[in-house]
Amino acid sequence: MSRITSSCFLAFALASAGCAHVPTEKERRSSEIHYDLGIQAQQHGHVQDALAEYQKALEQNPDNPEAHNAVGLLLHLSFRRLDEASSHYEQALKIRPTFSDARTNLGNLRLDQGRYDDAIKLYEESLNDMQYRYGFSAQNNMGWALYKKGDTVNALQNIKAAITTNPEFCLGYKNLGIIYDETGKTEEACRQFAHYREKCPEVAEAYHREGVCQAKLGRVEEAKKAFAGCEAKAQPNEQVLKDDCRSLLDHL
Repeated sequence: MSRITSSCFLAFALASAGCAHVPTEKERRSSEIHYDLGIQAQQHGHVQDALAEYQKALEQNPDNPEAHNAVGLLLHLSFRRLDEASSHYEQALKIRPTFSDARTNLGNLRLDQGRYDDAIKLYEESLNDMQYRYGFSAQNNMGWALYKKGDTVNALQNIKAAITTNPEFCLGYKNLGIIYDETGKTEEACRQFAHYREKCPEVAEAYHREGVCQAKLGRVEEAKKAFAGCEAKAQPNEQVLKDDCRSLLDHL
């Protein structure tokens, strides 16, 4: 039997392929730096640069859970490569089983895939983490998954609980508005879309949804005001939405 150094003994015992590389302190620090650079690039909208930095972070330290979660988010939301994103979320959780951000993100991916029961289970696990800062988001998304399954009563209950926890949570009001609108409760839908617009006054979509809702009720002046707000708030990358708001305004 060949001589095995003590520093490699555990790795040898765990992996018959030989001595697994354990990142040095320098490599761990380098991984953290690349992760931080990725965050900065992403904040400026440079998703390709962000992905490159996160990948460098994982090259330096494959056991960096934050980097796995960040890569997962980009692959999921920006590149729509869901299977690869799932692998990174799962790896983040394997490294850090208490990583509720990654668990919720994996739940969001399962929601996108229409795997509602799997999504709900993941959200429930995140909500059991009493220290999770974004439990309101998991609860809102669990409510949406329940709605997609056909359980409107429990869906509304969970989404309302989410905005009770965080009254500034725009997505909760939006989802309530959609559910009430789709279930024929237009008056209540308009109230929720108004809350959505009040809480997110820079989001053009909020004005658009409120305008369409008010138009359904025959409230022409309120609808005109909302569509004008939509047109004014639309960003350069929202030209289609801006044009739609202008068209609806002209039609009224």
